[in-house]
Amino acid sequence: MYICIGIVLWTNMLKIIKMKKLAIVFVASLLIFAGCKKNLEVMEPTPSPAQVTEMANMQVNPEFDWKTVKTVQVSILSNANAVLYIKASDGSAYYKALIPSGKIYYVEITIPSHAKDVTLELAGQHATVPVENGKINYMFD
Repeated sequence: MYICIGIVLWTNMLKIIKMKKLAIVFVASLLIFAGCKKNLEVMEPTPSPAQVTEMANMQVNPEFDWKTVKTVQVSILSNANAVLYIKASDGSAYYKALIPSGKIYYVEITIPSHAKDVTLELAGQHATVPVENGKINYMFD
């Protein structure tokens, strides 16, 4: 009988301890969530694209050229039959061709409008040549 009373008391004590732990966890949770304070700002609505700008109202300099590329006339003179490379400053190739020796080689290429110069490579020779008035003229040795 004493064993049964002891088991009942022990079981009741465990329940009380579990209830206390649960109550402590619940109160701690309430304090944590109550401590979280959000500062909500009222944001202005984003204007629609029609309110921001219209192409018709855009002011552009009349001399502005909308083109992203330009045509360049190239004339190269070489004393060797070799492959000519016309490259950008970053090394990407604009043009590649086998050119004859002793004759002026003419070609028209398209390059980005912002390019101010090109690199010419022929038979191991390299030259950086400016683009002036849409023309490139160069003579390899």
